[in-house]
Parts: sequence; C-alpha cells; structure tokens
Amino acid sequence: MFNFNRRDFLKGMAATAAFSPFGGMKLFAADENAAAPKLRFGVVSDVHITASHNVETWEKTIQWFKAQDVDAVLVAGDIADRGQVSELKDFADVWYKVFPDDKGLNGKHVEKIFIFGNHDVADTRAMKKAMKSEAEREKFYNGSILKDMNAAWDLCFHEEFKPIYVKQVKGYTFIGAHYSFYQKQLGAFMEDYKSKIDPNMPFFYTQHQQPGNTNYGPWCWGNDGGIATRALSPFPNAIAFTGHSHYPLTDESGIWQGAFTSIGTASLRYCISRYGRENGNWQMKEQPVLQMMPPNTQEGRHGMLVSVYDDHINIQRREFVFDEILGPDWNLPLPINKEQPYSRERKVQEGLKNPPQFAEDAASQITVTEAVGPNRSKVEVPQVTVEFPPAATGVHTYDYEVRAERPMHDMVRVYSSKRVLPDKFFLGPEHQDKTVKCVFALSELPVNANLRFAITPIDCFGCAGKTIYTKEMKLKPAINN
Repeated sequence: MFNFNRRDFLKGMAATAAFSPFGGMKLFAADENAAAPKLRFGVVSDVHITASHNVETWEKTIQWFKAQDVDAVLVAGDIADRGQVSELKDFADVWYKVFPDDKGLNGKHVEKIFIFGNHDVADTRAMKKAMKSEAEREKFYNGSILKDMNAAWDLCFHEEFKPIYVKQVKGYTFIGAHYSFYQKQLGAFMEDYKSKIDPNMPFFYTQHQQPGNTNYGPWCWGNDGGIATRALSPFPNAIAFTGHSHYPLTDESGIWQGAFTSIGTASLRYCISRYGRENGNWQMKEQPVLQMMPPNTQEGRHGMLVSVYDDHINIQRREFVFDEILGPDWNLPLPINKEQPYSRERKVQEGLKNPPQFAEDAASQITVTEAVGPNRSKVEVPQVTVEFPPAATGVHTYDYEVRAERPMHDMVRVYSSKRVLPDKFFLGPEHQDKTVKCVFALSELPVNANLRFAITPIDCFGCAGKTIYTKEMKLKPAINN
C-alpha cells in the first residue's frame, strides 16, 4: 500500500515531486495558475468490452477525459473481449456519444490513438476451437474482427486501418502498432521512420504487450520478448504506453527509464497481481494448495492523464470506480534523455536508502489466531492467521514476506515462507485496510515447538525494510471448531 495518509496526499497534490536519489527533487506546480499544458491526453488499456460488461465504465472514463479538455485518448489494445465486431462497435458508439465527430470541449478535435490487442484479433482462434459445433464456429468467425480487420476498423472508426500508423497531435508524434503486426514489422518501420523524428521532442508509442525487460522487469507476464525494446532503444525520446499485463498503476515498477521510457497502462476492466503471492491472481500450476483467496480486483479500473509542459511531463494515475488518485504523480523531466528519475537503478537505490518500514509499535499489534477455515480449494482445514498493520513509512510497499521460523542457537530454521499482498493493493490510500493478513495451514507448521512469525515489508523492486517479529509461541496440535 502507499505509505502516506490522506492529509499528506492532499498536500502533495499542490506540488507533485519527481524524486531522484542523486539529485534531490524538482517541484512542479499543480495549481490553477500554472501554465496550461502544451498537450494533454488520456490513456487506458484492456477495456474488454462485451455485450454486458464495461460499456458504462468506458463512457464514464472518457467523459472525465473530456472534462479535462484532452487533445487525444490512447487505448493500448484489448478493446473487445471476444474479438467481435459488435463489441468494437459498442466501444465506438460510446466514443462518438461523448466525442461526436471526434470533437470535445468547444468543438476541439480529439484524436483517436487506438490499437488492437490479442483479445481483439488473435484469441478469436482459440475461442472458435472451444465451440461445440461447426455452425457455432462459423457464426462466431463471421462476426469477428479477425475476418476483416480493415472493414471492422473502417466501420467503427471511419478511417483506414494501417498495421502501424503515425498521427500528429499539436505537433507531437504518436505511433500506434496493432497486435501482432509489431512482432514482425516494428523494427523495419522505426528504422525507416527515424529521419522524421525530432530528437529534441518526446514522441509517444503504443502497442499491446510490454516491451521485454522494461517496466515490471524481466518477470512481467506476457511481455513481447524484447521486440519493442530493440526497436525503440535508438530513440531516447520515445515514451511507450503498453497494456496486456493488467498490473495495477499502484505498482511503482510500472514506469521504467533506460534507453527509452516504458509505462504500463494497467486495465480498465480488472487488475491482477504478479505470480506467486499467497493471495495473488493467476497462480502457477506447480503452486501448493494456497490458503487465501485472491482479492476481488473488479474495482481496479485504472487510467492515466498525461500532461506535457515545456520542462516536464506529468502523469496522473487514477481509478474510475471510486474516482480517486492512486498515488503521487509520475513526472518526467524534459528533455527526456537529460535525467532519468525512473530508471531501475535509481529506484532500487531509493528503496535501499528509504526502505518501507513499520511503525515503532507495529510488532505489538501482530495477532496470531488458530481456527478452521477454507483454503483456495474450498476445503475446510485447520489454519493459522497472522494479522499485522501495514508498513507506515518509506517507499511504497508492494507486498510482505511472512515467515514461520524457529531461532536455533546460531541459525534460524524457516518452516514456511509466504509472500502476501494487501487486500486492496490495487486501490488508493482511502480504501486500504488497516491490517494485512497471511494465512498458513496448520499442516505447514510445527506444533508443540517454539516458533515465531517474522514479517518483512518489500517494495516493487525487491528492497526490504526492517523485519518485525512475534514472541515465540507453541501452536496447538489440534483445533476445535
């Protein structure tokens, strides 16, 4: 969770800071008297429109973008959930309801920066195979975007479909690459187009998958294997917006700076967590039976507002269920290659210098309870629940390591170790719970033996804070209902 309270958060909105452990911080005014941005655009991804889901959220989101007087809206793929033209048409109908003839406030043109993701065009094949009859498969294919992408795009957006396209918005370049055309064509396209790119101006790129080994690091699910990383690395002024992973905008590793800048756009439908957490989403097949259900992340519907100024780019992270800010703004100093406050090296150094920390009295607030409860397989088993307050200071805490261990002379024997997320890890500070839970099966732990529980807060980059401990205890060999 974010280690700041509502009062601190509101203070921070007056002047959002871009922190650099090597250069202090630079303050950017955010008041009504500040200069108007040279360019402003909204960003979302993974809208996943179906006949019965997410049309209202999409409308609510772009109504808010319209009220911010945006010049464009970027959607980084997975517009339709099942790859149907009818879903794409529902998405487009809402767009033209809010932006008739692509016009926003005072009749200003608002540009569409939309691209296809895998759900729009590729997953159609797998869905067809799952259908029982040839008649069903034929009907599904006949209604699919994949059958004729050109016709579907023209029908819905009234413009020519191009696998990779370029649009100019108020003098700034946007490049959009549809799935899966960038996998084979992006390198050659960027090589051919490089002479037309002003190296003194930032430009914006979007595709569906994350560029490999950039934002979220090498562990990012579903990244492109480095295709865009190689193609964009010659362009330090490139800023890529990509989706697919559904990782939330509360994950501070969602922004990365290296040879270029890469930013994850989360999802406007639902968020997921990284693999391996006891209460995480999308667990690996080789996981043992987990004791905790994943949190309901349907309320995690995220987007960004990007404002470009003379000396910096401001990125506001927002969720569109409770209409709240998700954390301090990200700020990119300009020129983009002059300073890199979001390089992985700098963020790791920041975490090492100011790691997530518990309050002084946090250890005294840990509780350990024994009861019978359901595991993730919905089987009632004896369980031990460790409950503790969240980390209070330092950099943003992503998750916690909770260990059941026994000090033994000159060593510590670990019986079980789990990583656990705050239940509302995908929401802003107003909706964070006052405690975090970690559940063990009693069968994972020794009984009638001295043990303690150790809890360590960890940030998005693996930097760990100071561990707090329970007193040593003995668990009961049997639990009464």
